Amino acid sequence: MTLSEFLFYLQSNGVNAAVGFLLSFVVDWWPGFDNLEARAKRFAMLGLCLAVPLLAAGAGVAMGYQGFVLETFWQAAMAGFLAFMSSQVAHARKL
Repeated sequence: MTLSEFLFYLQSNGVNAAVGFLLSFVVDWWPGFDNLEARAKRFAMLGLCLAVPLLAAGAGVAMGYQGFVLETFWQAAMAGFLAFMSSQVAHARKL
């Protein structure tokens, strides 16, 4: 997998894998993460789900793999939002 393919993967169906990988480090490095309220954990998840694809899109544009088109960032944001929503579906009954 080339770097451009990896960045595109992070902007589409790879968001969940990347966020899960990053979140595993956050939980280990931040000792107070387990004590946070559920709302704060959801906001952290939402932030990561939006940051990963948008940063990957920005890196792809900066490296010249993609052209600067608003649709690129819109699709990345939608992929992040859908990744967040799919991660929260299992807990919807408890909210």
